[in-house]
Amino acid sequence: MNIVMAVLRKRCLAAAAVVVVATGSGFAADRVVDANLVVNPSFEVVPADRSLPADWAADRQIYSVDRQTARTGNASLKFVNQDPGRYRLAGQKISLRAGWKYRIGVWVKTDQLAGEESGATVCVEWRDNHGKWLGGMYPAGVKGTSDWTRIEGIARLPKEAGDCTLSCYVRQGMTGTAWFDDVEVMRLADPPLESMLLSPVYRGRITAEGPDRVRLHVGLNLVDYDWVPGSLSVASKLADSSGRNVDWQGRPAAVSSPQAGIFADRTATVLEFAAAGLPVGQYTLTVRLLSPDAKELQSASHRIERMPDGFQPTCTIDESRRLLVGGKPFFPLGMYFSTIKEDDLKTFADSKFNCLMAYGSPRRDQMDLAERYGVKVIYSIKDWYFGAKYCPPDIKSIADEEGKIRRRVGEFRDHPALLAWYLNDELPQSYMEQLNAHRRFVEAEDPHHPTWVVLYQYREVRDYVESFDVIGTDPYPVGRAAASGAAQWTAETFRQVLGARPLWQVPQVFNWANYHKGSSKPDQHRTPTFDEMRSMTWQCIAEGANGLVFYSWYDIHRNADVPFAAQWDKLKRIAAEVDRWSPVLLSVEPVPAVSFAGESPQGGPPEWLHAIVRRYQGRLYLFAVNDGDGDGMFQCVLPQSPKSVKEAGESRAVKRNGIGFEDSLKRLELRVYEIEP
Repeated sequence: MNIVMAVLRKRCLAAAAVVVVATGSGFAADRVVDANLVVNPSFEVVPADRSLPADWAADRQIYSVDRQTARTGNASLKFVNQDPGRYRLAGQKISLRAGWKYRIGVWVKTDQLAGEESGATVCVEWRDNHGKWLGGMYPAGVKGTSDWTRIEGIARLPKEAGDCTLSCYVRQGMTGTAWFDDVEVMRLADPPLESMLLSPVYRGRITAEGPDRVRLHVGLNLVDYDWVPGSLSVASKLADSSGRNVDWQGRPAAVSSPQAGIFADRTATVLEFAAAGLPVGQYTLTVRLLSPDAKELQSASHRIERMPDGFQPTCTIDESRRLLVGGKPFFPLGMYFSTIKEDDLKTFADSKFNCLMAYGSPRRDQMDLAERYGVKVIYSIKDWYFGAKYCPPDIKSIADEEGKIRRRVGEFRDHPALLAWYLNDELPQSYMEQLNAHRRFVEAEDPHHPTWVVLYQYREVRDYVESFDVIGTDPYPVGRAAASGAAQWTAETFRQVLGARPLWQVPQVFNWANYHKGSSKPDQHRTPTFDEMRSMTWQCIAEGANGLVFYSWYDIHRNADVPFAAQWDKLKRIAAEVDRWSPVLLSVEPVPAVSFAGESPQGGPPEWLHAIVRRYQGRLYLFAVNDGDGDGMFQCVLPQSPKSVKEAGESRAVKRNGIGFEDSLKRLELRVYEIEP
């Protein structure tokens, strides 16, 4: 271990207890605002002429009130069903407000509850004012035989939500017995101040290469409050590890008086501070939200660290959001595995894929195998949360998590196959404190590898931002919706992190039938075609992804409609194409302003067009992909008339038009244009 590395690890261990974001003045995350909104939540009230609880609608052949079994009080709702084809819910209409955040919960008990799905649970679903289904909150349930277990979910309703329904139920196709008690729907309020480091992008680190300025997004989240933005202000300061205020470049980094008026006509701003010349060490940047009479409403803190000049991490993230491995740009191109086996690695390594994420936390011999075959590993510790479904049995409390994580990270942090740590696979916000803590544990033990999480909650990514270095979301549209969902999810994920975090997206290569055995609609489930997979891959890249980990290796072995060999050949071709262009995609040469026009009703670019422009070795490259929702002509407008435009790898010249060019794209088509300015 070199001296710089030893000093850095010691410093990181000391910082492990630092809370990256702290809230004050009573504004804890997910603060409960109102009382339980559920009517008759414990099923105690039963009309004399009914066998079902008051205010609940259900099928009497399946649901009834049980006076012999209860978690609290004297009753529970009992479910008994032996027909897997019979699917019924017990529900009530519930008055919720569009745009507000809610927590739903229920206690369930089960007896021989069997089937492919997750079991007994609770949900809230919402529709718009015209009755169109918009979505819902569906936490995983409990099956088998279990004692009373708490089920919980948190979500914010979309602005279009109208009618809402709360239901206790057992997932489709399941049989057995279940009991429900103490149902709740609670309104939550997020803290009014939100802040996120825009620069430095990675762990608040400032190196000899920069950045020259610290940029902090400060925003107001007033959807849960009645304040007027113009009446609020912020104050900020930078303090060293001893708590003393620090001057940067000869001027106070702290703002001694409130920055009045910055929210006069908006709900967000960016604070900037000079970073050049900051001595090596750790610092805390604090912002305070102040009321009209200058009282503190909330504060938030972010760690800033000036790294030693000699620090050369094995893996890091630069200010362009790129992963650097050994100091060189690296485009993660991988797949999800269940575990690491040599026969699989032999096949996998014969491709341009360069990494994998194995759900089974790999042993040392498996890591050694990956290294031998030249494949990097994103190491999973995503299940190590007390209360999570697949939590290891040796974690018997939240207190057990830290020691296990630190030991495992310490064991593998120096392994040459290690690329990153996988910390979360779609866990809900109810685990937020644990999620944030796990990131701190890993950072303290390993300053050389980033953390990655993947969420299906793509509209909630901002809430998770302190729990990861790299974010991914997993749009799996084929079999449920249009392939264009890949672009929509990626664009929203990029927006959620304000374009200031790396995105390693998870494209779909599986057949949904693998996860819906006995579906009543088997014809709608199929494996994505080559064109769909290719388009979804490039949709993700065009909307900001700089890494891809496809889901999944084990699925392409069991997709019933496409043999493994055929599917693997398609994926190898897609991986080879991305790998071919990765030097261009990872280029940070300045790019001129480029705009697009087409045949959309608004006069802007076609909605089906997604594009990314890069400059590499003096030439411009435009990657244009059609998401499948339409086709036709588009126009590209450049700052000046190009000398030539051609389709890369093709002899076809592209028609120039004024100071740009125009071309057409078929559905799901990708074209790469090479432009000589």
